Amino acid sequence: MDERAITVNMGQLEVSKRPGDVLTALGLGSCVAVCTYDSALGLAGMIHVVLPSSAISRAKEEPAKFADVGVPRLVAEMEKQGAISRRLRVAVLGGANVLSCARETRTLDIGARNTAAVQEALEAQGVSVCATQVGGKNSRTVRLWVADGRVTVKTLRQGEVAVTVLGDDNGSEAGKRPFTRPPGQARPTARAGGR
Repeated sequence: MDERAITVNMGQLEVSKRPGDVLTALGLGSCVAVCTYDSALGLAGMIHVVLPSSAISRAKEEPAKFADVGVPRLVAEMEKQGAISRRLRVAVLGGANVLSCARETRTLDIGARNTAAVQEALEAQGVSVCATQVGGKNSRTVRLWVADGRVTVKTLRQGEVAVTVLGDDNGSEAGKRPFTRPPGQARPTARAGGR
């Protein structure tokens, strides 16, 4: 089987059933990648969220750019291909505070706001989150293998490491899993800073 990398750029959404495809979001800083998988169909999807809310948009921008409208669109695209939302398994990665400085307040932390908005949108869709790796200060490259739902993260410090296998009901924790953050970091709200 030939492997084919499909880059999911900022504000884009991709869905694939082709086993050789690897959905890839490169260099996520404050952006968040939402990876979805339906193991019964071998169907994978990824969205590259840039901002928490479409309310700030004055133009007709790509809906996948925003967590509040992009996450429901991802679930709808998966369902259009035959997925069942309650069967979807999800990993959420990114949301780093790569531009942090000593005077910055939490309301300016777009990574935390993106993460909170994604979490709210997923909860509204009733979708189970199986794995998260969010926050921190390092950018990440995320890969989702369509063949088995394997999710990996690559950083400059760690190299590439496996996060979860969304297609393996025994290998990944089932049901909702809380979003993980660095110790001492409070849960932000998506509405912080003007939403």
